[in-house]
Amino acid sequence: MAGTAVYFLRDGALHPIERSAAGITSPTEAVRALLTGPSPEDRKQGLTSALPLLTGSLETALAKVTAAPNAPGRLRVTLPYDPTTLTPLALGQLTCTASAAALVELTGTGHTTPATHCSDYAVRHPVSSPESP
Repeated sequence: MAGTAVYFLRDGALHPIERSAAGITSPTEAVRALLTGPSPEDRKQGLTSALPLLTGSLETALAKVTAAPNAPGRLRVTLPYDPTTLTPLALGQLTCTASAAALVELTGTGHTTPATHCSDYAVRHPVSSPESP
C-alpha cells in the first residue's frame, strides 16, 4: 500500500481509505485522523464511523492519543476513552488504522483490550482514495 489507510465503515464493513495525501505518516497520526471522523467527502461516499464522538476540546482529546510499540510486533494505542466499551466494528476501525501488521492493544481510562490483529476483523473492500466510490 502506498500510503496510510484510515478505516471507516461502508455498508456495515470496514473500508480503508488512503490518507497519504493528508500527510499522515505515523500510527498516532492515523488514529487521530480516524477519531476526527469521516470528512464531508467521505460521507458523500457513504462512509461512517462506529467510534464515539470525542468530548470536550478536540485538540485536548487528540493530544491524549498515542500509538507506540510496547513489544516486538506489538503496538499500544492510548485513547481518551475506555476501549472495552466499544463495538467490534469500532475496535476493528482502531486496530486496522493503527497497524495492518502488528498486534494492537487499545488502552484508555485505565482499561485495556486484549491484543488483536487487523486480520481478526473482516475488511471487505480494497483501499481507495476519498474520491473513489
